[in-house]
Amino acid sequence: MAITKLKNNHYKLEVFYPKEVRQILGVTTERYRKTFRTKKEAEQAEKDLSQKIQRVLNEKSARSFELNGHIKFKEFYETVWLDMYIAGSTGRSRQIPTATTISNTKDVFRLHILPMFGEYSIKFLNDNKDFVLRALMKKSQTYANIKIIKSYVNQIFDIAELLEYIEYNRIEKVIRYVGDPKKQQLKAERQLNGEALTAEELIAWLDAANEDYSKGLLIMQDYVLLMLTLNLGDRKSESYALQWKHIDFENGYVSLIQSKDKFGNLKSTKGRKATKFKIPTFLIKLLKEWKQKQKEELLQLGIKQTKEQFLFTYANRSGEVNIPVHVDYLNYRLKSIRRRHEELTQTNPHKLRHTFSTLAREGGATMAQISQALTHSDIKTTEIYVNTPNVVDLSTYEKFEKRLDEARQAK
Repeated sequence: MAITKLKNNHYKLEVFYPKEVRQILGVTTERYRKTFRTKKEAEQAEKDLSQKIQRVLNEKSARSFELNGHIKFKEFYETVWLDMYIAGSTGRSRQIPTATTISNTKDVFRLHILPMFGEYSIKFLNDNKDFVLRALMKKSQTYANIKIIKSYVNQIFDIAELLEYIEYNRIEKVIRYVGDPKKQQLKAERQLNGEALTAEELIAWLDAANEDYSKGLLIMQDYVLLMLTLNLGDRKSESYALQWKHIDFENGYVSLIQSKDKFGNLKSTKGRKATKFKIPTFLIKLLKEWKQKQKEELLQLGIKQTKEQFLFTYANRSGEVNIPVHVDYLNYRLKSIRRRHEELTQTNPHKLRHTFSTLAREGGATMAQISQALTHSDIKTTEIYVNTPNVVDLSTYEKFEKRLDEARQAK
């Protein structure tokens, strides 16, 4: 047995398994290896493991190692892992997840992971990694975000190892070999069909929206929401969270400092960024008109418009008024426009974001400028949104030709 201090001041424990112990446990590796934050933790683990190995030798049984491993995967998820996850104790970042993230995670387990593994014991799955591999490979054929499933499954077995339900996580290496064919297929289809509207397709959409607005088929709020989201190139959740205090009419700026999650709760923008957007004159005029109209509409309901008032609200089916719009509000408005104009290319708010960045690039904006406008932290992310080929002009060729001319003249 050996405890080694690492450069990061953690401690690595290595314990050699006797051959007889390996045969009883069904272990192929000769050594147990694990890293601990403190020497005290490593020493305690070394002591516990030594006692377990001795019990295995005495009892000729693996029961000492995996007594709790017979718990069902579903039960372990519900009674052990989920509470730790909500507390931010399962992933590498140790960051407490938001209510939206927790809801999404529960959906992933309910719809995808538990139907595959829920009724099997933790020990069975850990001992039958080929079964886990086949199940995940099959899922990867139909589910694009297989990466998140792999991550959660691995977390389950990491925690099971930590709490000694199993001797060690045998699943970790196996799931690395699960690819993402569905994701690659969808990516190829998007690249083939294009993720952004062309300039001509967008003009058709704008003409249709203007026609519906002039005929009273599109109310002013919805028209303003569409124009603002399109011309900012922002996320719809950021448009939904705008309040009048974020609009600087005097200097012509819109400040994006918050967004709304799918439950309608305010949160910081993606990447926790605060960004001021200079907006064109027509948008300033449109927003002024909408502010005045909204003020009049609210007064009819006995509500005074303040700087805290959200720009975009609606009345729900329960009769509540002035409720900030729900997560799919803009999606539904786009669908209603297309129903009236069937010739339009299908789109959605996220595709409009691709369209904004792509047409800006075709119009001469640099990738750095677009990345800043989209509030991306990494320009590689921006490259995903710009769905237009790079254009190489003659400047490089001219330098190539110039060098050849110099060589010719030197002869």
